[in-house]
Amino acid sequence: PSTTPSTTPTPTPLACTQADVMLVLDRSGSISSGELAQLKTAAKDFVDSLGLTPAGVHAGQTSFSTTGSLDHILSSNTVTLKAAVDALSAGGFTNLKSGIDLATGELGGGNDRPDITSPDAQIIVTDGNPNRPLPSSTADDVAKASADAARAAGIEVFVVGVGADVNAAYLQTVADDAAHYYSVSDYSGLQTTLQNIDLCD
Repeated sequence: PSTTPSTTPTPTPLACTQADVMLVLDRSGSISSGELAQLKTAAKDFVDSLGLTPAGVHAGQTSFSTTGSLDHILSSNTVTLKAAVDALSAGGFTNLKSGIDLATGELGGGNDRPDITSPDAQIIVTDGNPNRPLPSSTADDVAKASADAARAAGIEVFVVGVGADVNAAYLQTVADDAAHYYSVSDYSGLQTTLQNIDLCD
């Protein structure tokens, strides 16, 4: 579709075509083997839909359970990114803070491109509530603080809450706003939900 010419470039098409995107995936023990398989399928299909290219969208991935891990740096390599997703195994507690922090670090590190042309985004997928780092009573607070820090660094934060055990009201505060929060009843619907996330909003 055509747009009205302007002397100031609009970032909207760039967000679609040149974004730097980090997936932040829950791999805690509440996820069954069947659900983990559905998570992997959905995440890999989402990576395919991004159409990674050297001059276009780049993506990477962190995951979290008791601790977080940087599973793949930002790059345009679809094959190795999907292999990193496939290598995930579930177990342990839910340290959302660590997953966010590692993604924020990657979106501010040497693999991140200039944000004026390649805007940054995190897409968090979780089916539970943060209970790490200890004390568990403040795990949700520190995870939200990490999301706020990501926003302050210019990162757009999307959250997908899976299942009935998530605190949707809380996760909407982790996301940029209610419009950046997506709810899905179980992992079988995750694939469609990820496809509906609009990086151009």
